[in-house]
Amino acid sequence: MLTRIVALAGLALLLFAGTFAVAQHINIAQAPAVTEPVPPAPQPAEPVPPPETPAPVVIAPPEQPPAPVVTVPAPMPPEKPAMAEPKKDETPAKILFSSEKLPTLGKAMAIGYYPRGCLQGGVPLPVTGPTWQVMRLSRNRMWGHPSLVRFLEKFAPLAAKATGWKGIMIGDMAQPRGGPLPFGHMSHQIGLDVDIWFMPMPDHVLSKEERENTSAINVVADDWKHINPATWTPQHIAFIKVAAEQPEVERVLVNAAIKQELCRVEDKKNDSWMAKVRPWYGHHDHIHVRLECPEGSPNCRKQPPVPGDDGCSAKALDYWFSDKVLHPVIKTPSKPPKALTLADLPPACKSVLDAPAKTGSIDPSAQ
Repeated sequence: MLTRIVALAGLALLLFAGTFAVAQHINIAQAPAVTEPVPPAPQPAEPVPPPETPAPVVIAPPEQPPAPVVTVPAPMPPEKPAMAEPKKDETPAKILFSSEKLPTLGKAMAIGYYPRGCLQGGVPLPVTGPTWQVMRLSRNRMWGHPSLVRFLEKFAPLAAKATGWKGIMIGDMAQPRGGPLPFGHMSHQIGLDVDIWFMPMPDHVLSKEERENTSAINVVADDWKHINPATWTPQHIAFIKVAAEQPEVERVLVNAAIKQELCRVEDKKNDSWMAKVRPWYGHHDHIHVRLECPEGSPNCRKQPPVPGDDGCSAKALDYWFSDKVLHPVIKTPSKPPKALTLADLPPACKSVLDAPAKTGSIDPSAQ
């Protein structure tokens, strides 16, 4: 027994001694070496590239025929829309009224103001009378309010008697339904204006051609400051006076040189008719007679009354002989002035345009 114990103790001692020796050997192996440095290992030589492999031969597909060229047309601008006919309210009123060849039905009425209105129930002046003849028949402007026609029928024989003429020559009155005229006048729209020439009626009835081609006589000198003694006569003073003396006459418009001559001849006579005679542009070959608004025309706007004097003062006349009037500088406007439309006239003028024509009316210009 003792022998086994001694043997086991000896065996354990041997195991311990062996383990210690192994541990020492391991420590020695892990410690850094104290020897000279080992030269680095030589770098491996660069690898030799493999021999080039020839590129594969690519065979192109057979050439295709070119695609057809398709030409695309350039886009066209859109078509302009068709021009719409202007509405009646947008059309110049002078076109609307000048296209009406006959007057309206209904009671005669002057509507609006002399340069902005129309005429209902107009009547024509016969183109030839005992002491008058109407000129420029193609214009169809021998229409007026009945009061204007009555005035002319009364005035013509009075003027013939006062002047010794056979009668008078009548120019423009109004269109069948009044309204703006396509040319010639700003007024003459409500059937109360008339131009009467400074020319005696001839001793025969003029033909249509003569009425179109005969011109009125200019009685003013070339300087526009005096009357022309070659054409002006005392009869012209009597002619103007008879017109201005009629109670229904509101104005008689003449050239300033004619007014000046009347003032010289009628100096200090204090005639009331002279106040009605007023200067205005043009009017060197005719007088322009304007009647007052007649009864039964509630929409007729009256002319402002004349000033209290006779119109012969320097203050009243000097302006008309200034360079501004005699030698005006005419500038071309950048755009034409806006024409009057139906909307610019009294509302009743629309009804005048739309009204049926007077039954049995005959266009005197067609005679």
